[in-house]
Amino acid sequence: MFSFDKLITPRIISALYIITLAFLVIAAVLTFFTRGFNAAGIMLLIMAVFARIFFECIMVTFKNNEYLRRIAESLEKK
Repeated sequence: MFSFDKLITPRIISALYIITLAFLVIAAVLTFFTRGFNAAGIMLLIMAVFARIFFECIMVTFKNNEYLRRIAESLEKK
């Protein structure tokens, strides 16, 4: 009845990444008004890169699971 063959977490992570970027843009705009353009640009760039790395690390875990499942299925067929 319930199976975990199709994982929903990768789709959720994609949505969370977009939401995170939206919050980073809002934070950059607020930083622009308080500290100036350079601080806002640097903050946005650095935080966006770190957010991307964080979410990619999570996605690698799920991709590894998918690839291992494919390998197991191909070995079972032999």
